[in-house]
Order: sequence, then structure tokens, then C-alpha cells
Amino acid sequence: MSAPFKVEVENDGHLHTVQVVGELDQGTAPQLRSVLSEAFERGGSVLVDLTACEFIDSTGLSLMVEAKRTLDDDGGRAFAVCCPHRDVRRMLELTGIDKAVGLFDTRAEALAALGAGSVS
Repeated sequence: MSAPFKVEVENDGHLHTVQVVGELDQGTAPQLRSVLSEAFERGGSVLVDLTACEFIDSTGLSLMVEAKRTLDDDGGRAFAVCCPHRDVRRMLELTGIDKAVGLFDTRAEALAALGAGSVS
């Protein structure tokens, strides 16, 4: 049985880290979209942490692309995704989203890249 879906947010003023727990699908994507919208309004960079995400469908994949596009359109603010989960990562790679959004194996790697300015 999968973990109940939830979205947790950490803000440090310049970076919003959004952790997704459970299955990201058509039914749960609106919750994540709402949290991301709030982060976009506050400014700064955004990291989506999919470490505890057990499944992602096309709605979740589209949301990652939409988030990246929104930040690009808003002055090129940085966006990254970390995802060590093999099955979820495979979906990101099969669809090419890994190359579009800045995909990292761990949160530490993503934070380092965001801090160094090597992610847009």
C-alpha cells in the first residue's frame, strides 16, 4: 500500500523546497499545483523533491513541465527536481522531462546546483 499523498513545503526566503509524498496523479496533482502556485507568487527558486513519490502519471509529468515553463517565463527563476526513486525517475527519463527540468539524484545535488546557479 502506498503512503497517503501529501505535499510539504520548506521556505528559506530564496528557495521553496516542495516535497511530494505518495502518488502524484490526476487526483493529487491539483494539491501540488496549488502549492507550486503559492511558491511562484512568493518569488525565488523552486525545488520539487520526489524522493518519497512512489508513482507519477502523465498529469504529474505535465505539472513538472508546466512549473519549469512558468518559472522560465517569470524571469528565468531556477527550477530543479530531485528523484532517486527508480520507477518515477524512469518515467521522467522516458518522456525527456529529465532534460527539460534539471533532474538530480538527491536533494543535496539539486540544492548544490541551485546554489551554484548552474540550474535555470
